[in-house]
Amino acid sequence: MKKEARLPQLDALRGLAALSVFLGHAFGMMPQTPKLLQHIQFTPLHFFYDGAAAVLLFFVLSGFVLNLKYVSSQKNPPHWVSAFIIRRIFRIYPAFLIAVVLGLLLKEFVYDASAMAPFSDWFSKFWKNSLVPTEFLRMLTLVGPNIQSDKLDPPMWSLVYEMRISLFFPLIIFMINRRRRLAGDMCLMAVAYAVCFFLCRKGSFIYLPHFMLGAMCAKHFDTLRSVLSKMNRLKKTVWLAIALLLYEAASMGPAWSSTAFHVNYITDQIIGLGAASLILGCASFVKIETLLSRGIFQFIGRTSYSFYLVHFMLLFAPAPAIYRATHSYAITWLSTLALAYGISCLIFELIEMPMIKQGNKFSKLFSTHFPPKASKII
Repeated sequence: MKKEARLPQLDALRGLAALSVFLGHAFGMMPQTPKLLQHIQFTPLHFFYDGAAAVLLFFVLSGFVLNLKYVSSQKNPPHWVSAFIIRRIFRIYPAFLIAVVLGLLLKEFVYDASAMAPFSDWFSKFWKNSLVPTEFLRMLTLVGPNIQSDKLDPPMWSLVYEMRISLFFPLIIFMINRRRRLAGDMCLMAVAYAVCFFLCRKGSFIYLPHFMLGAMCAKHFDTLRSVLSKMNRLKKTVWLAIALLLYEAASMGPAWSSTAFHVNYITDQIIGLGAASLILGCASFVKIETLLSRGIFQFIGRTSYSFYLVHFMLLFAPAPAIYRATHSYAITWLSTLALAYGISCLIFELIEMPMIKQGNKFSKLFSTHFPPKASKII
């Protein structure tokens, strides 16, 4: 079975994860947690607004998608590493830079500190301090030291890890795609978990196992999908239930809340396993594939990257002004959501797509051996 260059249902899954990030940040605006959320906060229903787990899903999904086409290649062409990095730069930076400009404009001309009084201390703190020039320049690189994105757009922190690990991802591809049995791959993952636990506590590679796990799932995707697709309804339901429980490992109870590194690290890896299981389920179960391939899910999938970048800044401004005029969180969130998707659609059509095409063209200067459809995955 030949692996597809692109799986539309995974675009939709990324879009749903981005939407859960929005809901988590939107609920975070409130000074007190509503009773309804208090009842579901430590249950699997937290899935719908668990932004922290969603970011880990992004990492696993990136590893999966980025490696998928290389698994199906008999041999990597000359200069493929340069081509890979060029496409990643053109994929990540243009929309990121547009979001930075938008954030600066909103902070300078729309943001009103006095309008933040009704909201939680956690939410109100982010734009109180200004970025100094050196901090701003470091942030623009996405790979520089001591990047502080919380003074402009807090979700950008994940792009730092995404870009830094992207620079080393060809090495991951080389290591994982070598011919070895599943037992050998499991040993490799165990080594990665151990190395990152002992050596990467404060470094950029703390999330490396998530990218590796995704890449490993891509390597064995044909076999895994063949097994999963043949399951009966009960087994599929059990698979998704276990995946959801793993994905919500950090929310199963207050006892999991901890500042200890080892607890957080182990919990993050459990969440990563849950994310990988959800990805495999969405890519293998026909009914879920069909549902996620529909128009609305594809729309939120296509716009998910830009939406992820701009939504939090729009909650800072103009959302507080909307709330002051309506005194309704529901109206504020719905208005901000509509505005965020509108802006994201424009960025996707005018910036993301043209820059992806330019990245593909530019990368051909280094390699001309990838089939055209395969380049769309990055």
